This record gives sequence, structure tokens and C-alpha cells, in this order.
Amino acid sequence: MIRVENLSKSFYHQQDESKILIDINLHIKRGECIILKGISGSGKTTLLSIIAGLDRPSKGKVLIDDEPISKLPDIFASKIRAKKIGMIFQHFNLFENLSVYENVTVPLIPSGLPLDDIYRAVDKSLKVANIYHKRSLVASRLSGGEKQRCAIARALVADPDIIVCDEPTANLDSQNSILFIETIKELHLMGKTIVIATHDPLFENLNFKSRIVPMFDGKIDE
Repeated sequence: MIRVENLSKSFYHQQDESKILIDINLHIKRGECIILKGISGSGKTTLLSIIAGLDRPSKGKVLIDDEPISKLPDIFASKIRAKKIGMIFQHFNLFENLSVYENVTVPLIPSGLPLDDIYRAVDKSLKVANIYHKRSLVASRLSGGEKQRCAIARALVADPDIIVCDEPTANLDSQNSILFIETIKELHLMGKTIVIATHDPLFENLNFKSRIVPMFDGKIDE
């Protein structure tokens, strides 16, 4: 479903080149759960951003269902992202002054769907993420675990095939981290393709099928 081919990423400051990713090759099958595992600075978050179409490689490409998302103009890449990829960020990235319901509705606003269809999709994703009971609460009043569940609901609302998570437990306590992993397990059982960038040891021994891809100094550590 996802193919990363000969991918490299560099940043330049004046004449100095910083190599962030070096010749990455990675194939992810539909329905797989992939853990990009590595310390801070290993390149896992940059790789995740390129897979999600939020950043572009300096060399190589990313294909999603054979579409080269990394080579498309931004407007077309964003359409693929809106349709196929749900994102869960380390800092949640919620609109703090909007309610839970409104935050989850935001991704569907450009879709052109009838309002009844939007409301059904939002209700469904809120229930799957176990945050429906907080739907009218303003995001700024949520706990860290509740914000994460709101972010999960937002990622699911367009029913994407792929869920990408960037350090999803970094701002959670141990209990909420375990609850998050149980939610990921449920999404995996639903057939979602899941890619997680993390250094959290909780992801090393999951009680469902997953594949750890270790990263070190911008490379996949074979």
C-alpha cells in the first residue's frame, strides 16, 4: 500500500548540508502496523511527514496505492491526504476554542458532503474514540488523554485507510498511553494501515501483530 523508494532528505544552511534521511527503502502492506522506532534525531518523524505528504523528499519517492504523493503538486497531494490519511500528532493540534464536536467536524468541511452525512461520520468517529460523551466540551478544558481521544476521532472521521501517529504517547501518562495502544489495536483489527513514529518502549511488545522498523542516524537500521 505504501512504498518508500530510495528516499533521502537534506536541509541546507548556507553551504552546509544536513542529511536527515539517507537512502530509505520501505514497503508497507495494507493493514500492517509499522513502528518507526528510534531516538530523537533518528529521522523517524521526518520520514513520517514525507509518507503523509506533509513534506517532500530531496531524492526518491513515496507511493500510496501506486500514486506518487511525494511528486504531486501540493493541491493534489492534499486531496490524497484528506481522503486516505488520518494524522495524530504529538501535541494534538486541536483548536482550543472549539468544542470536541467542532474539532472533529473540521476535516470534513471541504468535502462537500451533505450535513446529515457529516454529522453521522462525526458521531461514529467520536464513539469509536470513546469521546462522544465529551462532544460539547471546549478542547481547552480536556485532559491530555481526552485531547488524544479527540485527535483520534478527528483522524478517523473521513474513514481513511492509513493512520499516521507522531510520538502519540509523548504527552500522556502511562495509563492513557496503554488506553491509546488499545485504541490502536482496535483500528488495526478494523483493517487500517498504521504507521507510528515513537521512542516509547511500550510499543516494543504489543499484544497484536506489528513490525518494528528501527531507525538510526537517518537510516533504517537493518
